[in-house]
Amino acid sequence: MSSIEKSIDVNVPLHTAYNQWTQFESFPKFMQGVEEVRQLDDKRLHWRAEIGGKQKEWDAEIVEQEADQRVAWRSLSGAPNDGIVTFEPIDANTTRVTLALDYAPEGLLENVGDALGFVSGRIQGDLKRFKEFIEARGAETGAWRGEIHDQQVEGQAATANTQGTTSRQARTLHEGEAVLPVVEEELQIGKREVETGNVRVHTKIEERPVEEQVNLREEHVRVERRPVDRPVDATDTNLFRDQSFEMTETGEEAVVQKRARIVEEVVIGKQVQEHTETIRDTVRRQDVHVHEEGGERAVGASGYDAYDADFRNHYQSTYANSGYSYDEYAPVYRYGYNLATSDSTRGQDWNSVAADARKTWETRNPGTWEEFKDTVRYAWDKARGTR
Repeated sequence: MSSIEKSIDVNVPLHTAYNQWTQFESFPKFMQGVEEVRQLDDKRLHWRAEIGGKQKEWDAEIVEQEADQRVAWRSLSGAPNDGIVTFEPIDANTTRVTLALDYAPEGLLENVGDALGFVSGRIQGDLKRFKEFIEARGAETGAWRGEIHDQQVEGQAATANTQGTTSRQARTLHEGEAVLPVVEEELQIGKREVETGNVRVHTKIEERPVEEQVNLREEHVRVERRPVDRPVDATDTNLFRDQSFEMTETGEEAVVQKRARIVEEVVIGKQVQEHTETIRDTVRRQDVHVHEEGGERAVGASGYDAYDADFRNHYQSTYANSGYSYDEYAPVYRYGYNLATSDSTRGQDWNSVAADARKTWETRNPGTWEEFKDTVRYAWDKARGTR
């Protein structure tokens, strides 16, 4: 078993940070690789995530939960993983969130990733994204104030939703208030196939122009005739036979996807707060009611996953005969990608970071830098757009 503990100070009150953490189905918004968390009941969760390039699913059980203090869980299936998140008030508007995790990596790939520190970096990144998510909102998306002791649920204080059932996802309301969700589309640029439906909106539509740039590749077949003068091999069986060759030209085209998401809630009551955001996008915004007919479905990727196909092609052309599989090389590509996209290396070139990159790598993988440095550099250049 491996153990990791990370902390971060969040600039919201204690109850706000805790309440948001009880909304488990919102975890994919800030946890890298987590694609879905489904609440089965007040104690059990079903997780679906991508780990080391592989899809994994497992069930987990909350074994202890104390309002504004801690949430502890354990896995019921899949690779063993147990954890606890605690909440400590620093002052009236600051909370320290500490996440401790015990887990058992499965297979060579996850063990290599663990040795490279990717799991630790991912946990710290998840906490950072949680901080950005809740600080940007200023308020939780919902709350569950019940508690679990000795695996027994006590005080199921969830708010009733519109169907009359109880749910951790229900929005907590104060007396005399009503909540109207504001749905706003967000623009995503990528190279992927998209099927689109249509949206019928009963409110005024505002459009704002956006402009993005995407590098597209085109292939053109080149045919050359070269004069030569050499004797014919009389044993060549292809002499004076009709022959043909074909080569396919391909090109890339930009594909635009728009995904609707709730970015804001308008709370009608004695106190009203408004949040203004500048969106560089051409989007549609509706304040109250939206009837969706059809929808938009897309298959694609972003972040590191957007480079996965290129890294696989590079592996096939360069390292396929090295004795290592792509899954064993993937952590090396990810190390280069993380270097290129880290805030600490922003504005620096490879020569400026190479020494520190080598030192960090050798600390975790002694004596292997010379073997893998070209792969790290390749991923760095691709992520920086210089290759």
